[in-house]
Amino acid sequence: MTLVADGRAFVAAIRKELRQLRRYPTWFFGSLFWPILLPAVYVLQGQAFSGNDPRAIDAFRSVTGTAEIAGFVFVGWALYMWLSIVLWGPGTALRNEQVRGTLEALFVTPSSRLVLLFGPPAAYLAMAGFQFVVMAVALRLLFGVELAPVALVRALAVIVLTVPAMYGIGALFATVALRSGEIGSLVQFVRGFFSLFCGITYPIVVLPDWARAIAQVLPPTYFVADARAVLLAGAALGDLLSDLGILLALGLAACALAAFAFTVAERGARRTGMLARY
Repeated sequence: MTLVADGRAFVAAIRKELRQLRRYPTWFFGSLFWPILLPAVYVLQGQAFSGNDPRAIDAFRSVTGTAEIAGFVFVGWALYMWLSIVLWGPGTALRNEQVRGTLEALFVTPSSRLVLLFGPPAAYLAMAGFQFVVMAVALRLLFGVELAPVALVRALAVIVLTVPAMYGIGALFATVALRSGEIGSLVQFVRGFFSLFCGITYPIVVLPDWARAIAQVLPPTYFVADARAVLLAGAALGDLLSDLGILLALGLAACALAAFAFTVAERGARRTGMLARY
């Protein structure tokens, strides 16, 4: 197929996912509820444990670079919510097509395999953006943390540079889920893995050396650190060029690895007839 035809197929894949999302509007209620409740619990716990003691706040600032407990936690949970969207949405898309019995039909179309792999994630970017807005509003209304407009613009740039990484993670997960046939336990494992190593609720400086080494090769680590830097510490994008370059490079590498893994999985599927299996 031509590039134009693949482009039309890519748009069609996005529209299909959006139609399915509209079919189940109750999903959007969760987008209002969970992005506020989950991080708020950690914020309230942190405030209770600190007792509003200035020494505790100073200790927190010394390891995180900010005294904003609520802002620190909410930025980390923004990644967690985005990761959840990626895993439960595009990460399960191929497996869901297999369960419905439509995956084999999709594979016989002349569309590029990259459309099947990378088309669904684009439909979920709007949901992730909506949750980011909900969390920013909750920070302002519930905890009095006001984010400067220029900081929000810089954070948007960080988000854009993180998109390839989240694409790659979702595509890799989709391939693994297709091969294993299991979704729920894989989602919990992957979310727990990134929660442990990427500093969602604590700075990675508290991790042992071996864990920090793992964290430094995971793209979400850089998203969390850079988003906190621009939103809470007033850092400019120019101060983060090294981190942002690593983030983009790791994201592109993840996409390339996902495409390769999907090619290998497809070849195995042709030999075993896996596509038509439940």
